[in-house]
Amino acid sequence: MNPWPFQILCGNNPIRLHRRFRSRPWGILSRAVALSLILNPCIAAAPESVIPEASFRSPIIGERLRYRGYWFGIPVGSGWVEVKERIELEGRPVYHIEAQGHTNEVLSALYPIHDMLHSYVDAQTLQPVRFEKYQREGHYRADEVVTFNYTTGMATYRSLLNQSVKEIQIPSDVQDLLSALYWFRAQALHPQAAVPANLYSDEKIYETHIQISRVLPLELLNRGTFSCFIAEPRASFKGLLVKRGRIWAYLTADAYRLPLLVKATTPWGPMSAVLDEESIPLEIHRDSADFMNTS
Repeated sequence: MNPWPFQILCGNNPIRLHRRFRSRPWGILSRAVALSLILNPCIAAAPESVIPEASFRSPIIGERLRYRGYWFGIPVGSGWVEVKERIELEGRPVYHIEAQGHTNEVLSALYPIHDMLHSYVDAQTLQPVRFEKYQREGHYRADEVVTFNYTTGMATYRSLLNQSVKEIQIPSDVQDLLSALYWFRAQALHPQAAVPANLYSDEKIYETHIQISRVLPLELLNRGTFSCFIAEPRASFKGLLVKRGRIWAYLTADAYRLPLLVKATTPWGPMSAVLDEESIPLEIHRDSADFMNTS
């Protein structure tokens, strides 16, 4: 029996993972897509092709992307990103997007992580109107709200724990960590090109270029083979390149732009998040998923 809920294949040869606990995973990436936690996929080269135009210009209400997190092949948590509803906020229609990330029972005994993010995204511009973050990571706590005022070009940060307030100057095209996912999926994308973005995170604005790879086949056990492209954000702050590890997101190269896999390098080792089969719409094209499990 295959001990893992997923497996990535190179041709017909499975990559085997071993349960070796090499060091303690002191954190889980739970902010852009809820989690980013282990696995190093093998992807065969394919001819460069065009990425189809996005089929949507706004988030799809009810879309729920659930991920399983792994560190060196060890299950460590789960998370999800969900488009909850469309509501009115400050006189404008917005989409309420929620993300959560949680460590499992085993890792929670060592270092519990329970994070929740909320983004209220303008229905027309796909830019954030309000962003909320509630973090519980070990002994660390953070409860904060950020509101974005595009008329004044300022964001207002408020800590709900110590009541501190901070004003942050923002560019006209700013995105938060959640709104950026849906904004990016709606963009016109071209292989071997870069998409510029200004990302708000932790009271700072990061000038970011999201590098797009050529289209490649990605094979996932019991899911099939998907045509994907890799998006790698490269951020700088005040002109200086930010080096806090690297993140790669593997999205389907179709009109859905569905993020199937997110990998990251961290001080605690490689981590990744893999999308559950139940979160993949039937309309997503894939080749046969009839692969043999290995013992």
